[in-house]
Amino acid sequence: MKFREMLAVALEGLRVNKLRSALTMLGMIIGVMFVIIIVTMGQSLNKQVEQEVEGLGANSFTLVPIANDNGQQGKLTLDDCRLLESSIDSIEFVVPFKYLTNTAVFETVRNKKNNMLIGTSPDYMKVSGLGFVEGRFFNNAENQIGRRVIVIDQNLAEELFGKGNTAVGKTLRVNHIPFQVCGVTKPEAAVMGMQQSLTCIPVKTLMGMADDEKVQQAVIKVKSKEHLESATKQSVAILELRHAVKEGYIAQTNEQMMEEFSSILTVITSVFGALAGVALLVGGIGIMNIMLVSVTERTREIGVRAAMGARRRDILMQFLVEAAVISALGGSIGMLLGIGIGAVISLALNMPVIVSFGTMLAAFAFSSAIGIVFGLYPANRAARLNPIDALRYE
Repeated sequence: MKFREMLAVALEGLRVNKLRSALTMLGMIIGVMFVIIIVTMGQSLNKQVEQEVEGLGANSFTLVPIANDNGQQGKLTLDDCRLLESSIDSIEFVVPFKYLTNTAVFETVRNKKNNMLIGTSPDYMKVSGLGFVEGRFFNNAENQIGRRVIVIDQNLAEELFGKGNTAVGKTLRVNHIPFQVCGVTKPEAAVMGMQQSLTCIPVKTLMGMADDEKVQQAVIKVKSKEHLESATKQSVAILELRHAVKEGYIAQTNEQMMEEFSSILTVITSVFGALAGVALLVGGIGIMNIMLVSVTERTREIGVRAAMGARRRDILMQFLVEAAVISALGGSIGMLLGIGIGAVISLALNMPVIVSFGTMLAAFAFSSAIGIVFGLYPANRAARLNPIDALRYE
């Protein structure tokens, strides 16, 4: 029997036993669907974070003070930032970041909302790529005198002042302190559907509010990528000497941050992918079970074929093709559902939709292989039936 005829017989069997075939394919559909969804979500999240990191530039790094093994805490101040900028020739500029320990309360006569408050310098615009809806970012003079001006994003502006209303020039209170809105930016992309509205004020203003001159981190831009490694080492060495603390700082380039995140994401994706793989194995067991039932039901048919000259190899191939068709069809349906659901979830979470054709082909091939592997025993059992006993079977 030719392969085309075997395929036709297999498809006819699916058509005749629609419900049984659908239930048999269900495990394969669910397994492949979840594998595709997990991989799609992982790649989409990885791509979004990569875009965020790339926005900071390849020739920059983040400096963060930490506590060492002896409990000594590294420190970072505006004076430290100025020292690094002036003493290391390869550094172009240093952007300090200070955050309040708790979220701040933003309120107007119309509404009230809790949100993170960031204190930074005007150089933040050089690494952020922010786009403005209206107004501007605060300038160096406003930062130096600690003026109470604030930059908010469009989402927060609409919540506090109403949709369609101009926010620039108006006053809002942050922890009961009045601030004048000087600019409204376009909303930043959400990560996994979680989004904090951007709110920036001069770092010196935030230091006055918090009564604390320390900053939590600094983004340092160097003049060229070739100077990146030397600038990170020099920055850490200067601060350790200045504050008399060893191993009190972490300096990470954007590439290192991306690699670390990708490694964590790969582990998470692998774990969930393995769990989804269990469903594929369950689907394979279901295929084996239904093929054994099919062998029993078609014992007399097998005997007739053998009596008419069908070889054992032909009977073996017929049942293997039927198992592979069920598995491949279930894998294809699961693949389409996984792509669709993964795309919908990514769009709902404002993430780029990444569809990996390599993963699709691998999932399809794996599901077909499972059908062949789990269909091998029933097919071999059918091929080994004694033709005379099979013809006598009722």
